[in-house]
Amino acid sequence: MNLFLCSRFCNVGTLTEIDISKENRNTIKATFAQADCIYFSGGNSFFLMDALRKSGTDKLLKKELQRGKLMVGESAGAIVCAPTITYIEPMDKKPPEYSQQDDAGLELVKYYILPHFLDEVYRKASEEILEKFSELDVRPISNDQAILVKDNTSKIICNSDNAKAVRDFRNEQG
Repeated sequence: MNLFLCSRFCNVGTLTEIDISKENRNTIKATFAQADCIYFSGGNSFFLMDALRKSGTDKLLKKELQRGKLMVGESAGAIVCAPTITYIEPMDKKPPEYSQQDDAGLELVKYYILPHFLDEVYRKASEEILEKFSELDVRPISNDQAILVKDNTSKIICNSDNAKAVRDFRNEQG
């Protein structure tokens, strides 16, 4: 599995944008099949996880990752990769329309990404998460950092390294 998890994302090329909360499964599947990289942007983590599960995109994504595709998760897109997203509620409030019975994440990594660490807007929520969920393996990253996941290894990289790391990864994929 190959993931690039970050607070903010650098531009690496042409993007085809789709809204998984509005598109049908066949459109999402066709778009994923044509993509070299699957990118999930920020926003509300609960809204994103709800849309992933309702649309079946969670299962489609896992199949594409097994085929070797790169996934980039920015902010909420990184958070949903954790085993559960319950921990992020101090930062992202659960919307009233959230339809899931649980807060299960995609379980793409065994730890919990905390984006925007040290960002003034999210400082209080970040501190609350770290205190309240001290038993979890929470990995805080600033807006200038990302976590590069390749197979079973993870590495925190800094903003100046992000573009090079993504280019190197894409070159390795052929």
